[in-house]
Amino acid sequence: MLLSVVIPCYNEEENIRPFYDKTVATLKDLVADTEFIFIDDGSRDGTAAALRQLCAEATHTVRAIRFSRNFGKEAGILAGLEASHGDYVAIIDADLQQNPKYILDMLDIIKHTPDCDGVAAYQAQRNESKLLSFFKSCFYKLINKITQVEFRRSASDFRVLSRKMVDAVLAMPEKCRFSKGIFSWVGFHVEYMPYEVEARHAGTTKWSFWKLTAYAIDGIVSFSDKPLIISSVLGILLFLLSILLMLVVVIKTLLFGDPVAGFPTLASLILLLSGIQLFCLGIVGEYLAKTYAEAKGRPVYIIKDTFESNKEEAAE
Repeated sequence: MLLSVVIPCYNEEENIRPFYDKTVATLKDLVADTEFIFIDDGSRDGTAAALRQLCAEATHTVRAIRFSRNFGKEAGILAGLEASHGDYVAIIDADLQQNPKYILDMLDIIKHTPDCDGVAAYQAQRNESKLLSFFKSCFYKLINKITQVEFRRSASDFRVLSRKMVDAVLAMPEKCRFSKGIFSWVGFHVEYMPYEVEARHAGTTKWSFWKLTAYAIDGIVSFSDKPLIISSVLGILLFLLSILLMLVVVIKTLLFGDPVAGFPTLASLILLLSGIQLFCLGIVGEYLAKTYAEAKGRPVYIIKDTFESNKEEAAE
């Protein structure tokens, strides 16, 4: 059995060697049949140099793929899956918040659970603010209502997949990728396992509230057309409401001689309708932007060079 461990990295210079050493010590008997695939996602620190040194000194199979610039974690996951050869593929971050020991637990589950093709880890208890937790809860409730696939709350990209499931994921050709949705969309039997998040070994998180918000919007747009339907229904409701309001104004004027309020009413209506129009245009714009990106056909990532254990090769 060959195990591929995919590690997306962005500015993880200080974590590369500690992660490798800890993972090798954890996997022990499996490490001889394990390949480590590091994806340097256009890091601006010394991550590339750290990977070069690791490949020169590593006693096990280590490959590093270096992007020409930062393409995002989704591109890193895709590149790692495409480069993997294992019967099972583990995806894990390099910051050691996800302990490599859980890979063994996930492998044990996937091997002893009938018809299981994947195991995803989710945080048993999240160490985050109540406000952020509230917004995440709202996101998962919303996306599960408007999509046809199930999104498990708090499920992360930390998971182990069978080769059959990896091949299915790679068969999806879209450029704008949302891995959590893709892992659900392809189907297969996936088990969920709780895990405890540990403190980062070094560095700081790359995710902010606004990046998480943009990521959530990407997920909704990628796996549901309901926002477009909502904007259409909203337009119809506003049209019917405007007809009703017009009748009310006419009746009040003809029967009761009640004068129509002037500027305040007009200004409020203009602001309300303009805001709704811009909101609906924004929804359409998100889908149009995704369509535009897919139509251009640009690659999801560009490889600058690659390194391999005790051998360095420049990518063509």
